[in-house]
Amino acid sequence: MVRLALIYTSAMYLLVSPAISFSDRLELTNGDIIQGYLISKSDDHILWMSSILGELSVERSFVRTIHSEVIADPPTRVNTTLQNLSIQPEYSGDMSISGSSASGNQSRRDWNIDVRLERRAKELRQIGLLEYENHNLDNIRASDAFEISYAADWFFKDRWFLRNELSFATDEVRAVELRYGIGSALGLQLIDGMNSQLSVESGLMWLSEEQNLGVSSDNLTWSWSLYYSLIFWNNVTLAHSQNVNVAIDDIRDSESDFDVSLKLPLIDNLFAELKLEWLYDNQPVLGKDLLDTQFSLGINYSW
Repeated sequence: MVRLALIYTSAMYLLVSPAISFSDRLELTNGDIIQGYLISKSDDHILWMSSILGELSVERSFVRTIHSEVIADPPTRVNTTLQNLSIQPEYSGDMSISGSSASGNQSRRDWNIDVRLERRAKELRQIGLLEYENHNLDNIRASDAFEISYAADWFFKDRWFLRNELSFATDEVRAVELRYGIGSALGLQLIDGMNSQLSVESGLMWLSEEQNLGVSSDNLTWSWSLYYSLIFWNNVTLAHSQNVNVAIDDIRDSESDFDVSLKLPLIDNLFAELKLEWLYDNQPVLGKDLLDTQFSLGINYSW
């Protein structure tokens, strides 16, 4: 009833106030656009009169821009302006830790640490990733694997963005001594909501790899990636990502990795996380398998 009354009041206001046009547009960070006009603004909120929903209070962190074009009856006319609200950068991230230990017939210790940091400011999104693994079996020297990557996304039109990425890695388990990549890709943010995200990217990546046996390779590759996440029920989060790289000069040389994770809420921002990962390389180091799989159960903290 309250919502119906609000819509009725807004409709009546439109009928009795023809002098003002609801030609302003409030553009939110998730891509939604609300017709209306700006009433007032503060450091934390803006007050917006919607042409459909009436008066709304919106947090400034959810507002991308206001497109203003208010036309009044002669002789008063307000020129078209574009108002960019001074929105503070938004920071978010999460950290996952999982481990296992066994003794007796087999002595084994495993640790996995994943960290993701994200910063958003207007048209720029920056993402930093750290992945670390440590494996120790029967007191043999531990095998380490880690990867550090940085990506900058520039949203140049609607949901389209240009990504520049740099990565550095080593993987003793797969006999990779050093690996780095640099590249650019064109991306599309298909979904960017409060509870769901979906993005796809495609471009070129230069990969250089040095193996423990003294073999090295340098390849220009075509890259493709996808990321999807969904929050449902009581803050349960399902996420999936995949990356594919195919060598330009030899399409038989390719590698791909896929992972699926499920986060279950515990308290506040603390989650239990189940994760399944696949890594496939159709031309691995001599003596190594094409496919690696890993299942982990750990703790995740998000902010």
